[in-house]
Amino acid sequence: MWNNLGKLHRFSLVCLLLTLGAEVSHSTGYFELQLISVENPNGQLLNGDCCDAEKSAAEGHCGADECDTYFRVCLKEYQTEVTTNGQCTYGSETTKVIGGNTFQFKGGQKTGQNRNNDAGKILIPFQFAWPRAYTVIVEAWDRDNGTHSNDDELLIERSIHKGMINPGEEKQPVEYKSSTASLEYTIRVRCDENYYGSKCNKVCRPRDDYFGHYVCDQLGNRGCMEGWTGPDCKSAICKQGCSLQHGTCSVPGECKCNYGWQGPLCDECLPYPGCVHGTCNEPWQCTCEKNWGGLLCDKDLNYCGTNRPCKNGGTCMNTEPDEYNCACPDGYSGKNCEIAEHACVSNPCASGGTCHEVPSGFECHCPAGWSGPTCAKDTDECASSPCAQGGTCMDMENGFECLCPPQWTGKTCQIDVNECAGKPCLNAYSCKNLIGGYHCACFRGWVGQNCDTNMNSCHGQCQNGGTCKEVARGYQCVCQAGFVGRHCEVQRNRCASSPCRNGGRCHALLEGFMCECPQGFAGTTCEVQNDPCSPNPCQNKAQCHSLMGDFYCSCPDDYEGKTCSELKDHCKTNHCQVIDSCTVAVATNDTQKRVWHISSNVCGPHGRCISLPAGNFSCSCEPGFTGTYCHENINDCAPSPCKNGGTCIDGINSFQCFCPDGWEGSLCDVDVNECNRNSCQNGGQCVDLLNDFYCNCVDNWKGKTCHSRESQCDSTTCSNGGTCYDHGDSFLCSCPSGWGGSTCNTAKNSTCDSGPCENGGTCVGVGDAFNCICKDGWEGATCAQNVDDCNPHPCYNGGVCVDGVNWFRCECAPGFAGPDCRINIDECQSSPCAEGSTCVDEINGYRCVCPPGHAGARCQEFIGLGKSCRHAGLQFPHGSRWEEECNACQCVNGYVGCSKVRCGRRPCLLPKVPPPPDADAPPCPAGHECVEHQFLTCFSPPCHQWGVCSTPDPPTPLHTQCEPNSGYLDNSCARITLIFKKDKVPQGTIVEKICSELRYLPVTRTLAEERALLILCDQSYSNSDAVEVAMSFEQDGRSKDSDRDRGQIQKAASAVIGALSKRHNSSIMLAVVEIKVEMPVEPPPVGYLVPVLCVVFSLLWIFCIVVCVWWTRKRKKERERAARSEDTTVNNQLEPLRNNRGKDIQYECKKLMGPSDRACDGAEGEEVGEPDGEPEEDEERALGMGDKCPPQKCAVAAPQDRGEMGKGGVICTSRSGPVKAPHRTAYSPKDNRCKNLNAAKLSEDIKDHYV
Repeated sequence: MWNNLGKLHRFSLVCLLLTLGAEVSHSTGYFELQLISVENPNGQLLNGDCCDAEKSAAEGHCGADECDTYFRVCLKEYQTEVTTNGQCTYGSETTKVIGGNTFQFKGGQKTGQNRNNDAGKILIPFQFAWPRAYTVIVEAWDRDNGTHSNDDELLIERSIHKGMINPGEEKQPVEYKSSTASLEYTIRVRCDENYYGSKCNKVCRPRDDYFGHYVCDQLGNRGCMEGWTGPDCKSAICKQGCSLQHGTCSVPGECKCNYGWQGPLCDECLPYPGCVHGTCNEPWQCTCEKNWGGLLCDKDLNYCGTNRPCKNGGTCMNTEPDEYNCACPDGYSGKNCEIAEHACVSNPCASGGTCHEVPSGFECHCPAGWSGPTCAKDTDECASSPCAQGGTCMDMENGFECLCPPQWTGKTCQIDVNECAGKPCLNAYSCKNLIGGYHCACFRGWVGQNCDTNMNSCHGQCQNGGTCKEVARGYQCVCQAGFVGRHCEVQRNRCASSPCRNGGRCHALLEGFMCECPQGFAGTTCEVQNDPCSPNPCQNKAQCHSLMGDFYCSCPDDYEGKTCSELKDHCKTNHCQVIDSCTVAVATNDTQKRVWHISSNVCGPHGRCISLPAGNFSCSCEPGFTGTYCHENINDCAPSPCKNGGTCIDGINSFQCFCPDGWEGSLCDVDVNECNRNSCQNGGQCVDLLNDFYCNCVDNWKGKTCHSRESQCDSTTCSNGGTCYDHGDSFLCSCPSGWGGSTCNTAKNSTCDSGPCENGGTCVGVGDAFNCICKDGWEGATCAQNVDDCNPHPCYNGGVCVDGVNWFRCECAPGFAGPDCRINIDECQSSPCAEGSTCVDEINGYRCVCPPGHAGARCQEFIGLGKSCRHAGLQFPHGSRWEEECNACQCVNGYVGCSKVRCGRRPCLLPKVPPPPDADAPPCPAGHECVEHQFLTCFSPPCHQWGVCSTPDPPTPLHTQCEPNSGYLDNSCARITLIFKKDKVPQGTIVEKICSELRYLPVTRTLAEERALLILCDQSYSNSDAVEVAMSFEQDGRSKDSDRDRGQIQKAASAVIGALSKRHNSSIMLAVVEIKVEMPVEPPPVGYLVPVLCVVFSLLWIFCIVVCVWWTRKRKKERERAARSEDTTVNNQLEPLRNNRGKDIQYECKKLMGPSDRACDGAEGEEVGEPDGEPEEDEERALGMGDKCPPQKCAVAAPQDRGEMGKGGVICTSRSGPVKAPHRTAYSPKDNRCKNLNAAKLSEDIKDHYV
């Protein structure tokens, strides 16, 4: 059937289609065919032959040898008339032998042994847009075993199926039955990963990188990750409330301020640097507050009003900014009138007080009975209540007087009066004086305190309104209702019979009783049951339903609680999906709408939240409202629409005018015509006035309304307490204060003139009173109280509500987002866990469940397979982590490593004591019980319910100097002071509970991985609202490096402070408002650089000086050698003269010079040294050092020259070289023996002999 040529054509066609498909689309998927059952009971082929025999099936049974069945599947385009020998344009697949004559696959597995999950499943992949319509040819074949010569004769059965199918998970069943065999299978088309749509040609690959941050839904649509927005999900959503104009962000939740702006939301401008008492609306402004001036608003323009520097009644006057003068009263002087000058001259002390001058003024020493700065205050001697027995104290000057009751006397009413002295008993045997009274022993037949009442007479016998009647044996009292007794002296208790029902409380009255009924009952005896829904106790428009003695509120979707007063957190019980910044979708049981969209209420009742890019939002306000949160009612009274003094009351997109008396109309612009009421009587003519009228009376009628003949005045003439005076033909009203007009009907001073209404409230005067109509967000009699918009609490999941004026803002706890913080941020969206691990989302974090062989917070550490650990009687696998009290442990290849935090005894709640409402303590570990402890420190009472978990062994004693409140510090000790806001600390908090929370912080375990960490706590001695914490590392004996210890304790303290600064679920730590840290100060490092540099530079200077000296001496020696060589040359020319050196050189000089030029003294007789003298002398002369005459040498001339010289036979030659001047030394007077040589004459004489 499918020959090789056909296969080649099909292969070419498939390649062409795939090429075209690749150019048009990058879709990919596969066609799946799952075999269910194959039945070939006779084991025969389609042509009637047996599978594994050469005979025909018609000749008899085919035998026990079954067919070796395998399948070929051909997938091609939809064909109305199917050709079985054409190309498989969509693909084909051939299986191996998968069964015999009859076999079945149930649930994707073949029955019997050797089950395989993919048994019977045939997949044909494709890489083009799925066309939906298809034709599939399924053929069952027998594997040839040599019984047939032609492969085409081995066909068992062929099934042809065509139709349409969309990609999806649902399978379509197909059954095919024939006389030879029956086939049953299912088909479906599925898209590969990252391909979606009805044709598998929609590509969506999730990514979280620079080019986008999104995931794909089941339809292949992109959905931005939490915190990202935009078409490509590349725009980060900034922190909630971050200013759109002045703030930006590159990562979600960030709010980075532009230049010139500051604050957590970048909505605060930076003032000009150095601005003191100024504000700004734009960056770098410095707009001065009231009474401040200057470039930096640092000049006090009202120094007098701000500081009040003048004392003793001095008057302050502002002169210049920050300058003032004090005008002092008489007797005072100084800059601030602080110096008293003869303060006692004016006798300031009253009541006989003595005046003494002091530096600050005067001082009065008051006499007894007076006090005060000037002894003008009478001391109240009655303040101590000196009068006893109910006496009345009267304050006197320097004393008091007691007005005593009749039974008592004395200065303080403590002496009993003898009442019997006045003989009060009339018909008595005797009078007996008692303390505070007396007693009369009456005669028979007489009664009463004074024995003045005859028992047989009705006079004064009956009490409490009783009526006395004379009877045969005396009298009888007929008592009023509620009284009994012979004299009606006993009040009957009507409550003795418990007349009140249903738990009512009875109160006895004079004429009966009264029942105080419990809620829900009424009537004289509380016999009538009230309707608990009247009045309706349910809030927020909830419907009330009466129950037996109770009620039930059917709350709207957004509220919950007994009275529907609490906002409902839908995301706590349902999965919430973030739609945008304002909306979350919550799954609901409603069949019509499966998802319920909840909008944030941050815009209040008059606005609708609209989501904006970058995680922001805006509020679309209803007509009449404006503001960021639609919290401001537009003031329709701004243009002052009410006329003639009318008071404008702002409404919602409207206003109302309250008109004064005499005006009416919507704008108070219509004068009220008081004559419309026909006020004038008896023919009087009415004249309309402003808020009044006047009657012109006729026929001698008088009065305001012409109603009287006698007088102009009556009780109604003058209003508001005015007094009327009759002046004959007219009247005059004298009005009380605050009223005016002809009849005192006009208020002069309105009660609203003082502006009693605050915060923009509108005052409406009503007579002597006023009423304030407050703006939205304010309440109270004078609109001084800000309405708490945070009640009921609108922020979910521990968010902090910031109350504004008719608005609120939620500052979300870490891990939550949204305008009302009800969105739990899914930290697993960024796939933080390593590949192969499972991420579990938690509040403000995540947890990675690692596969075997991996460990670490993100399962990033490959630890391989290792030994398990046995610890505390339990078996822990390799790489596992667990907690032991406040420490964290890990098993690594059979070794257990734990952190080393000293946990101490854990606080717990005693089982028999009811815990406080805010107490939260985990139970004790198994095998331990909570026992009482007498040394617990109570931080926020009551604390009697606390105990500690028992321990089988006594705790290890601690040996440390690093204790709280000790003041001790060293390189391994740090002290942290936690200052709490006491009203936020939960009731029933002990210091040990605070310390336990610190020890159980995750960061504490990390710090104590190498060395044992000890944390001790106690209430601060200096501040009752603070707890002092001492942290120290126990010395391990391995290192004595103090710098290492100091670095470790500083790192530990910083880490604990950082952990406490983050918002977390602990209600105790949320009450911390300030943290102070004390650590040892690191000594400044010793600077070796400067001394080393100084030494180096000093050595360099010394080296330079040595080199210079050496160079100078070297140059000097070179010059000496040069001069010596020159002398040697000259002396060689004068060698013949050396024999005459014995002659006196001075003598030769005398011969050479004239008499007047000779100046050699005392040298004539001296001889020159011997010719055999030391050569050093010649050298000295050659250098000019040994010469006794100036540096000219006189030598004897040769014989041939004597004739020319005449008598003078001396030749003088210069000792200097031909170029350089001779080296001259300082001559002493002793050595300079030839003086005043005539240089000019000498030069003329010897110039011809100069060498």
